[in-house]
Amino acid sequence: MKRQRAARRAALAELWRLLKVAPLPRWATPLLIVLGVASSLAETVGITLVLLFFYLAMGQVELATSTSGILGEALRHATSWFHSSTETALVVLLLIIVRGALAFANTLISAHVGEQINEVARNRVHLQYLSTSYSFFQRHDEAYLMEVLGTETWLISGAYSNLTRIIVSSCSIVLFLSFLLALSVKITVMAIAASMAVSAGMRHLSRPMQELGSGVKLVHQRLGEHMLMTLQGMRTIRAYGQEKVHQERFEGASAEARRVALGLARLSALVSPLTEVGYLVVLCLVIASANMWGIGFATSLTAVALLYRLQPHMRELETSLLYMAQIEPQLRSIRLMLAKDDKEYPKPGHLAIDRLGDRISFRNVTFRYDAGSDPALRDVSFDIPAGKITALVGASGAGKTTIVNLLLGLYSATEGCILVDGRPIEDLRRPEWLGLLAIAGQDVDLVEGTVIDNVRMSKNDASEAEILHALRVAGISEIVEALPDKYDSWIGQHGTRFSGGQRQRLGLARAIVRKPEFLILDEAMSALDRSLEDSVKRAIQQQLNGRTLLLITHRLESVLDADHVVCLEGGRVCAEGPPAKLLADSSNLFSRNLRLGAVRAVR
Repeated sequence: MKRQRAARRAALAELWRLLKVAPLPRWATPLLIVLGVASSLAETVGITLVLLFFYLAMGQVELATSTSGILGEALRHATSWFHSSTETALVVLLLIIVRGALAFANTLISAHVGEQINEVARNRVHLQYLSTSYSFFQRHDEAYLMEVLGTETWLISGAYSNLTRIIVSSCSIVLFLSFLLALSVKITVMAIAASMAVSAGMRHLSRPMQELGSGVKLVHQRLGEHMLMTLQGMRTIRAYGQEKVHQERFEGASAEARRVALGLARLSALVSPLTEVGYLVVLCLVIASANMWGIGFATSLTAVALLYRLQPHMRELETSLLYMAQIEPQLRSIRLMLAKDDKEYPKPGHLAIDRLGDRISFRNVTFRYDAGSDPALRDVSFDIPAGKITALVGASGAGKTTIVNLLLGLYSATEGCILVDGRPIEDLRRPEWLGLLAIAGQDVDLVEGTVIDNVRMSKNDASEAEILHALRVAGISEIVEALPDKYDSWIGQHGTRFSGGQRQRLGLARAIVRKPEFLILDEAMSALDRSLEDSVKRAIQQQLNGRTLLLITHRLESVLDADHVVCLEGGRVCAEGPPAKLLADSSNLFSRNLRLGAVRAVR
């Protein structure tokens, strides 16, 4: 029992914290409560008038006015106002209309406020994804992040609606019980005791519903993982003939989702009939007790009518409390996702920068992706002179991509510092620093949209002429012009109508259109043949003449025209200098690997 109450309190606490994140208009909750209570008040008054209507219709006005207690007093006042069954019926009809209008207004305002909460929560979670440190995404599964943003944020409006229903139902129950208490203390005590017994029985459903709610969250996440695996790995799955295996895995996850959902549906379906049966027993006990205690017919009839109309409010209260216990895990996930005290955020910086004047300097930089792990970079020091071509070379895992990630501000150095014109990179205004950069990599992230949309990702205000020029420099314009819709041709997320080299050239065009001060080419032409690579590289150098270029490649022969080469091995700088100087020293990694490649080419 304590565990069930704790689950409900936890859900309400999670919702309360979320409402602080997504604040509501001050009038919203009080207005919803007032409308709900007013609707219940109209209903209780209506019950009294219905009783009067029956007395008037049967010509038993004297019996109505002779009834003792508060009910008799109410009936005597009513008969002084309404002298016929027609008048009473009209007032009852008016009260029904008023109650319906109040209920409609309550539902409409609740939906409006709930959707407003959903919108704010979705926007806040999405902003959190864009604002938090890049390492946050390395630690979380993509399916989990999609589940929180795409599914769980929609539950907040339901939680808020249930919260208002809990408050309104509680107020309505107090209101009905107050009328009952005024009618008969004995009947009220009997009704409360029996209702508490029914409520205690219903609480036994809270724990399994909370456990199933957690189960639904987990199976949805697993199902999302299988969806992502299929959609993202479609080419690999088909290439290795693994369709049957992945279909069986998906069907297994889908069947588990069905089993958990059915279990939750079964428990949810039990709530309404069990509650109705329980409160029907309460009605029977009240009727039997009223007869045994000799309570008047009018009082008994009114009490039964009030108890009958009290039943939906009791049922709604139980259902809402059980629902809150069910979605507590999802509310907790959203709240933890929006929490800021356990996350790191990139520093916004405070120093202005509008150009790269002198150089970028790495000074004794050490970097670890996780605390306690081996360093990806160890005491690295080198310079990237402005207006020059600097090449980073080294085997896979040498630390080249880590250096790029540090330059892009995706991570911060664990030890040492990176200086831009003598100023720490973290102190530069982040948007201004990134505004000077552009990157083209081996793997190009294409988005749903046209060719122009994909190129414009790096510069939202790029004109069509600038985009066409960038495509020509990247050597992809002829291929695009051969498409049915040319530059307005639709590109899917994976760009399957383009080869690997063509996708890379689209990525190059995206970087070129930005006209960056500092261009990073991270294996950006690895899928191009040598002659095409040389052609594109010459075009880029002509286009960006005098700009800073960082070239990362495994093709050592392609960096011979660089001004400066930095050789990395095991996260350390093992050699650096002009290509000619490095070639003259046969002991360094660059010279050895270049000569080895030349020998293999001859063979």
